[in-house]
Amino acid sequence: MKKSLFPLSVLTAFLLASCNSSPTQNSALDTKSSDRDSTFNICYSSILKKDTVMMNALMYGDSIKGSLGYKLYEKDENNGSFFGKMFGDTLKAMCTFKTATSESVQQVIFLRNDTLLIQASGEHIEQNGKIVFSKPDQVRFDGLILSKVPCK
Repeated sequence: MKKSLFPLSVLTAFLLASCNSSPTQNSALDTKSSDRDSTFNICYSSILKKDTVMMNALMYGDSIKGSLGYKLYEKDENNGSFFGKMFGDTLKAMCTFKTATSESVQQVIFLRNDTLLIQASGEHIEQNGKIVFSKPDQVRFDGLILSKVPCK
């Protein structure tokens, strides 16, 4: 019985430690050491005049989760956590944003182009309490451009 409890206690300790830290703060995963790596961190940012956008995420296979923050001049700061998937070079995710006064769930789509992420724009609708693109296959990639940066 002691032998079978040891792996369970190690797993429980690992899960508890994981719950207490951000998925993107694991320094062991800060770089992708080879093309075969399936779990690694990615970080992107955009600083344009007085506007800042930051993304810090953990890629595992074709899934991705992390944080996305918008600090736009003369607007409420918007910070959120997201979960999504890569579809080829396109990231589609649902992000839960929190502002000073509210919480909302919104679909975000980005196109990965070399070391850049280009945010999608298009018409949005409310569906089941979430803000989503009305025609996600017809979005335009003409929004904010984020550049790949080292993860901190």
